[in-house]
Amino acid sequence: MHPLMVATLRLSLAALVVLPFALARWRRASASIREMGGAALIGVIMLVASQAIAIWAAHLLPAGVAAVFGSSAPLFLALFAWAVFRQSLTRRQVAGVASGFAGLALMGWSSARGSDFKPLGAVLALGGTAAWAAGSLLARRLTLPRDSVISLATQLTVAAAVLGAIVGVSGIAATTHLGRVPLHAWAALAFLVVASTLIGYAVFLTLNAQVSTTLANTFNYAAPVIALGLSALLLHEPLSTIKLVSGGIALMGVALMIEPK
Repeated sequence: MHPLMVATLRLSLAALVVLPFALARWRRASASIREMGGAALIGVIMLVASQAIAIWAAHLLPAGVAAVFGSSAPLFLALFAWAVFRQSLTRRQVAGVASGFAGLALMGWSSARGSDFKPLGAVLALGGTAAWAAGSLLARRLTLPRDSVISLATQLTVAAAVLGAIVGVSGIAATTHLGRVPLHAWAALAFLVVASTLIGYAVFLTLNAQVSTTLANTFNYAAPVIALGLSALLLHEPLSTIKLVSGGIALMGVALMIEPK
């Protein structure tokens, strides 16, 4: 199944689960057109331009490498905050940005010789991560529905509709035969819907609204470490010294993004 079709099904199924709850809560906490528009925009940025692109990138890179590339959101957060919102960077943050991108470059260079590494995958992974960072910053500056369930349902529904249009116009949907998809693949998709979208994304949105955007993105520290280990254990991807070193350098840069209190 094409990665964009996977993303479409993932978001569509999640939207179908959340939508009845959102409709039930609408009477108590209806949202304005402006609020719905803000949620729709965040959904397109964070679920289409980021998550859907990240799923595509994961099919073009080793799983562990894709996770490390995807951990760079705090680096883009710092750059966007400086370039767009004129927030000055401390020396610690500048060192973090430099270290983080150096580690990512080393990771890409060391992995480029493998047959399962595609340069397009690296571009998509970094582009998707940059979109996630941009959406994280923008979400705190837009007027969104007061009810988090309505906001989540709006984001999922709009993102699913956009992706549905993309796979329809591109011909991807026409070449997809859902009847041939094995049961274990549906089980994997169900796991992504529940664990990543309905739980993970919803928790992130709540945190991003209540704490700093940088702090809400600290999950980027643990994700690549776990992914590198699981990719070696379950997918038998080589865990070379240079991969460990480059991943460590990138994560050190990510860690420097949080100022000590």
